Amino acid sequence: MKPPSGNPRWAERSLLHRGGTPGTWGNLGLWTNADDDYGRACRALAEAVGRAAGLQAGDRVLSVACGAGDELLLWQQAFGVKDPQGVESDPALQAAAQALAGGVVHPAPGCDLARLHLPAASFDHVLCVDGAYLLAPRAAFLAEAMRLLEPGGRLAFTDLVVNGGAMGFKKAMLSPSAWLAGVGLAELADDASSIARVQAAGFADVQLQRLDEEVLGGFASFVWGHGMGLGVHNLSRAWRRPAATAGLIGPCRFFGLGYALLTATKPG
Repeated sequence: MKPPSGNPRWAERSLLHRGGTPGTWGNLGLWTNADDDYGRACRALAEAVGRAAGLQAGDRVLSVACGAGDELLLWQQAFGVKDPQGVESDPALQAAAQALAGGVVHPAPGCDLARLHLPAASFDHVLCVDGAYLLAPRAAFLAEAMRLLEPGGRLAFTDLVVNGGAMGFKKAMLSPSAWLAGVGLAELADDASSIARVQAAGFADVQLQRLDEEVLGGFASFVWGHGMGLGVHNLSRAWRRPAATAGLIGPCRFFGLGYALLTATKPG
């Protein structure tokens, strides 16, 4: 699907994908190979979330902050999921996801699941690829995911974390960047607190895998190299947000920011 012109968000994605694998992906990517382009890295991150959740053919899946629907299509093509449902706050992305992947894509401001009033125990998996750090409060997302999952159902999502120790100082140093990125600073937690938060929602078998370099480091390196390849004449308003994000990653990592994949199970 070719992104429509005239929308800054679409123009941004078009630049990120330029010269590489076509698509409308919009995540930070999982950068494990030197020759990865943006589309492949984005797909790799979504695949990692799907594998961690244990997706199988026929599973009922709800994908939160599903973007333009590339991940919904992936769940179908790579894992055999039938008619995955999505949740998206941006009307343009929601319409694109509906067109690309079919099925049901729910509009919800802030991707607030509680606004949808979906039936309890109606999904085998609730997933969120590179969007949970924009969901606040995180406890509300976890509580609604617990309600929507069947007993034995699996939750998988990626989130920003902060290294433990001197948390007040680190959050103070991260505050300007968090504000610019729209990330709720109060929601940032270290590994142990992130796990405890998921457990407090009633989940069991909570696992956390750090992906700092593979995601944050990889995205920053890609943006700097890709931006140079695009040329100064192409560094338009559409490139400011990726460039700013890449520029903030180094200082934020210095002050303890990390990236993690979390999985958990609703007790049977």
